[in-house]
Amino acid sequence: MKIDVFERIQNKNLDIVRFVLDGVGVELANAFRRIVLTDVPSMAITEVLFIENDSVLYDEMIAHRLGLIPITSDLKNYNLPEECSCGGQGCTLCQAQLMAEVHADNGERTVYSGDLESMDPKIHPVNGDFIIGKLGKKSSLVFEAYAQLGRGKEHAKFQPVCSIGYKYYPDVVIDNSLFSSEEEIDEVIKKDHTQLFQKVDGKLVLPENYWQGPDFTGSCEKYCPPGAVKVNYVPNKFVFTVEGSGAVPLKEIFAKAVEVFLEKVDEFEDQLSNIQITQKVIAKYEN
Repeated sequence: MKIDVFERIQNKNLDIVRFVLDGVGVELANAFRRIVLTDVPSMAITEVLFIENDSVLYDEMIAHRLGLIPITSDLKNYNLPEECSCGGQGCTLCQAQLMAEVHADNGERTVYSGDLESMDPKIHPVNGDFIIGKLGKKSSLVFEAYAQLGRGKEHAKFQPVCSIGYKYYPDVVIDNSLFSSEEEIDEVIKKDHTQLFQKVDGKLVLPENYWQGPDFTGSCEKYCPPGAVKVNYVPNKFVFTVEGSGAVPLKEIFAKAVEVFLEKVDEFEDQLSNIQITQKVIAKYEN
């Protein structure tokens, strides 16, 4: 297995990595994707205690918004509720407390995620610009919020990434001898959705890094002579695109995903070793 990172975008609003995963089957590639989405834990607000709410939004609506705000996660110092010694009741080992007290005394006031104050400096919203609600003059919003670790299979708010997907690594072969005129080449360039094809010296060509662009759907083959363009895919080679939410660093997400995968393999082997295959079962499948 080989991983080759070819693009990384990281700033205040984006955290995207794109890489080529080579030497694995589609089953393992998809298992990695699903583990990242459903089994790598991250922190989110799970409970809100409202003390004062003069906004036009119901408590439940504000609580829902709070739950969807990405929260920075500390996987080393916090336990999953079901694995904590408190039994998930909520303690300093599995729960972080955040508070907000906003008063609009002199005029309208927008409440942002940046107004949340955390008791643990490591646990806070990844961005202070998320809008929680708006307050009219002489109104207030005061609440306590509690964040816990969870997994994406329990609720989407616990997913550590915004998105993760992959496509097959393309291998496009062009035979310019099958084009009878440059008008046919122009037709392919005009109608293909990828907008990657170019005409150079009267020939249809692709840039060297065309595999980094949109996926080919066969439209290029449709608008050219038969066999002039063939779209193939390299076996066991995939192009991944992952957009992080900021809750957990992408490097830590990938390391945790591999750890979870190996745990699942060990668990499967343990269960398999405990299965007793009788002669009756073998005869059933042989027939």
